[in-house]
Amino acid sequence: MNPRLGIAEAGSGTPDRTDRRVVFIDIARGLSALAVFYSHINTAWIRRDDSIESPITDGFTGALAGPLKLYDQDIGQVAIPMFFLVSGFVVTPIAMRMGSRRFAVNRVLRIYPLLALAVTIAAALLWFGLDPPVSGQLREVSVVSVLTNISLANWVIHPQVVLLGVTWTLVIEMIFYLMIVTLLPVFHRSIILAIALEMTAVHVVMMTHDELGPSWSLFAINMSYLPVVLAGQIIWAVHARRVPLWTGAVFLGLSWCQYIWAAQRGLGQASDTVNLAFGVALLLFLLGLLAEPRLRPRQLWTALSDRSYSLYLLHGPIAFPVLDALYPALPVALAIPLAVAATFVAVEISYRWMERPTHGWARRLTRRRSRHRAARSPAGQLTAQIS
Repeated sequence: MNPRLGIAEAGSGTPDRTDRRVVFIDIARGLSALAVFYSHINTAWIRRDDSIESPITDGFTGALAGPLKLYDQDIGQVAIPMFFLVSGFVVTPIAMRMGSRRFAVNRVLRIYPLLALAVTIAAALLWFGLDPPVSGQLREVSVVSVLTNISLANWVIHPQVVLLGVTWTLVIEMIFYLMIVTLLPVFHRSIILAIALEMTAVHVVMMTHDELGPSWSLFAINMSYLPVVLAGQIIWAVHARRVPLWTGAVFLGLSWCQYIWAAQRGLGQASDTVNLAFGVALLLFLLGLLAEPRLRPRQLWTALSDRSYSLYLLHGPIAFPVLDALYPALPVALAIPLAVAATFVAVEISYRWMERPTHGWARRLTRRRSRHRAARSPAGQLTAQIS
């Protein structure tokens, strides 16, 4: 997920464009990526060995995750719905501005190059007996498993073979992109109808999750997370004044009900804290949107947001092997900072040599000739702050 984009604001009379980033989106993405990184170190590495003592992480988790009862997955459980809300809010206007073909090219170039690199690193580590975070599924390394993991098809093929567990969120993003591309003509005519059709499709798939075989059931599990993404889309539609407030409130309530209903039917995660995590993320997102006029860009948020996709994909394959190599030769208080430093070095290399060039190619291939029209349109107000 990569947000390198400004908001093009058109002035009255002669166009006077001032480009600035959506600051609360930068903050949300940067903090969410850090939260996932922290949570995986705490829950998947520190807690797997009862002999490891880490007072700092215990205190931090007790202060933040404790009051919300998010002990299983820590604060990263709020970060995932936050990522989905951001995607729903940002992606739809981009697709409407670009059109289906340009949007598809843009998404492929932004998502898949780094995904292929991360999966290849994870496969190589597993091949040599090293172990990124445990995913709970089969982890057999073969040409087929590597290719299916790179394409994300592994998440809808039974039995699942998962080489890099964090990619489960990306297949949900890709399903969302496909839905938008399919319904793009409807979006241009009626936002309300398009969202209603999306929600109907989600409901139909979830209703039939146990009717068409195990692979369809896996697809339905992925679809069960889409109500969170659609909630972000609904918020965008209201914020952009494409949908009345009362209509948006009704649709937002329906998306919440769909998400809870999916959990009750055994889709998605079984933990009782999943719905609470969505509620916390939704509240924080709305507060951030309200605070946006008072926020100002900061280099720290911009840098974290730009590198959030690299951090999300690479923290497991880099930090976990480094931690295993350093501990117990070094104490936890020293091993963790060194692993974090190694991860951010890898992230910086990835961002500079992989993400930034491919994003440049995506922009050049999908650039609209008439920038003036895009800048003045509501859809043109969100142009590149997108994952």
